Amino acid sequence: MPRIPIEKEFVIRHVFDNARWMGDDSGPTEMRYNIPWHIEAYQKRNWTDIYLFCELENEPPGWSIDADYEMKFVGKRSISPGVKASFRFDAGQNFVWFMTDWDEYKRYVINKKLKVEFRVKINKIEGLDHSRASSPDDSAVLVVGKEKFKVDKKFLADKCTYFNTLFFKSSEERGKSEIRITDCKKPADFKNFLKILKNEQEIDEKSINGVLQLSAKFGSESMMKKCEEFLTQKSKKSIKIKFNLAIEYKLNKLKKKCLCDIKTKKDLAEIATENANKFNASVWKELLKKAITIN
Repeated sequence: MPRIPIEKEFVIRHVFDNARWMGDDSGPTEMRYNIPWHIEAYQKRNWTDIYLFCELENEPPGWSIDADYEMKFVGKRSISPGVKASFRFDAGQNFVWFMTDWDEYKRYVINKKLKVEFRVKINKIEGLDHSRASSPDDSAVLVVGKEKFKVDKKFLADKCTYFNTLFFKSSEERGKSEIRITDCKKPADFKNFLKILKNEQEIDEKSINGVLQLSAKFGSESMMKKCEEFLTQKSKKSIKIKFNLAIEYKLNKLKKKCLCDIKTKKDLAEIATENANKFNASVWKELLKKAITIN
């Protein structure tokens, strides 16, 4: 079978839940250019091996994929220096691996979890059917305002119902090289949303409003949870602002926290009088109960 000239790039990520002791842990198999890949970790004593597998099976003898790759750990505020190399995946060895230890990657751990990222550039495929090379790209270019963002379609679709519909259920957008996102007007908000979604940036007071709004529009349950945790645990915004956001975006944990934090009749009056037309009967009932408890 002739060599297939090809130049394709993709990113595959996995978050290991117990970074201190990963044991033998494997991420899900993901299709990239119609080829299955997955990330795996194997830990013994103080050493951890991180693998990227090309899981081709039942292929004709002599198949190979020549690729350049870069492996990184992604933390809260930093990304590890990339480990770069070139490799030929084939039937004899269908994986690359990197040896590391706790002292090397512990700075990138977030809430006991470690995020591993491989960026792969496929340069040449041999011995495989030509359809491997002509399969659709897993990336998309999204246009927000005057800025363009190259994104991983599967990653966004897994995290957001909006993008799952846009990429895989909407016939109107299929085949387009660029897709304009009309539900977001501010590129900075979208950039923050993407970085926080990928754990490359933390939510802060400056980004929370825009990110919360987009999380709701894009139907991202994980991002809504991150926003609520920030507002509940870290934000210095007033009770009035937090309560308004809790009601608008149906953040029940935040609402309960705000009700607990109301200590005076002045606090209660400030919330109730300014937003009376936005509260339904159940909210007024909760405010009335709170008022009874205030001396």
